[in-house]
Amino acid sequence: MKQKVPTLTRKDIARKVADQLSLKVQDADHVVDTVLTSIRELLMTADPEIRLEVRDFGVFEVKLTKAKPRARNPKTGDKVYVPPRRKTHFKPSKLLKTFLTKPLSPQAEARLMERDLEQGNTLTRRPVEEFFAK
Repeated sequence: MKQKVPTLTRKDIARKVADQLSLKVQDADHVVDTVLTSIRELLMTADPEIRLEVRDFGVFEVKLTKAKPRARNPKTGDKVYVPPRRKTHFKPSKLLKTFLTKPLSPQAEARLMERDLEQGNTLTRRPVEEFFAK
């Protein structure tokens, strides 16, 4: 059985903010909602691109995609035209990126291997050095 990835919600952010600022969760929820709404509205002002930088957190960007005149519908095989559109992109800050690139703890790695075995993934994990040795 496939394990679900833990999901945190806006309510979890509100609880964290309430703890740090000694606020009621309802008040913190209002603050979090206001901040997230502001970020969404600022990103929606993109005409056609915009960059929203939050120091020590990351950069949100609205970027353009190219038109794909010869894309293919994988179900039918028909060629279709995909028009240009906008997409969002998030680039983590150096602080966040450094944290995320650290090696996993032995417990986390064990959980990951256990999950892979449950999913029938029989590939064995090799140290990174083996990939670069060739």
